[in-house]
Amino acid sequence: MLEIELSNFDALSEMKILLIRRDNIGDLILTTPLIATLANSLNCKIDVLVNTYNQPILEHNPHVGKVHIYSKLHHRQPGQSSVGVIFRRLKTIFDIRRAGYDVAIIAREQWDKRPLQWAKLSGAKRIIAIGENAPAAITDCIPPTQQQIHIVELLNQFAEVLDIRQQPGSLELYVTPQELENAVQSLALPSGIPLYGLQISARKPMQRWQADKFIELAHRLGREQNCHFLLFWSPGSADNQQHPGDDEKAQYIIDRCKDLALTPVVTNTLRELMAAVSLCDQMLTSDGGALHIAAGLGKPVVALFGNSEAWFWGPWQVPHKIISAESRNVGDITVDMVEEQFLQLRETVIATAQ
Repeated sequence: MLEIELSNFDALSEMKILLIRRDNIGDLILTTPLIATLANSLNCKIDVLVNTYNQPILEHNPHVGKVHIYSKLHHRQPGQSSVGVIFRRLKTIFDIRRAGYDVAIIAREQWDKRPLQWAKLSGAKRIIAIGENAPAAITDCIPPTQQQIHIVELLNQFAEVLDIRQQPGSLELYVTPQELENAVQSLALPSGIPLYGLQISARKPMQRWQADKFIELAHRLGREQNCHFLLFWSPGSADNQQHPGDDEKAQYIIDRCKDLALTPVVTNTLRELMAAVSLCDQMLTSDGGALHIAAGLGKPVVALFGNSEAWFWGPWQVPHKIISAESRNVGDITVDMVEEQFLQLRETVIATAQ
């Protein structure tokens, strides 16, 4: 009996796993507990297929091995040709096939044809996915749950298929000391007072809080206590067809907060954003990638939810307050509600630290 158990352990520890997560930034961050669980339990590094947009999330993650990058045509860099993107994609296919994976995991809430194609291209003996009516190529299909569980807990079921029984840990992001030092030097922030991050962008219209409400909240908090604000937003103009941003909204807020200690944080890269958020003592943001960046860096966060489910997408394993709009439109959330929850969270964090 002991020999059989040892043999099974050896088989697991030698397993080569490809985890496929080609989705948005927040989706990949929410997958990091699964990556850590697999790596720690199997005593190996996990190879991951991601896209060029979310790839920086995995930099310096000790549980990640080879990162295969899928280039989407609409994410190509200025001056990069479509032919170059396609050539890189072919190279990625070759590298994945050559790696010889035993298991491919489609790390999504529901299997999809495109990640399944990549799983099949890997030649993996086992393909694990969640969903119904799965094709024969998916050897291990996890039935959808009817319970209201967080997405991190849902993704943890992939580990259970491999007989790993472990509760998922926290989200994991790794900012280097040099990145942190660069952020400190470029922002020149004061010390000894709270640094509050205000993140004003949201991809979905129903998740957007109005600029005037951010302005009012900042003035109220500024009157309440001696603090400093860091203003975050998605860079770019609102009329940019490929990557619409909130430059105009940010400037509107900056112009009306000149009487406050507020520093606009212009971030050109995802790594710069992570480093700047890591300086904050507390964040306010709508549901989205920035929310999970804050949680991945262990920051207390007040999260605004409109037409997305807080029980599924909420902050994971960090002190937080969730404000869900009854109308499912974040724009209907009042400044009074946000101020109250923001100050309550701050008091709770201070009390816990004492």
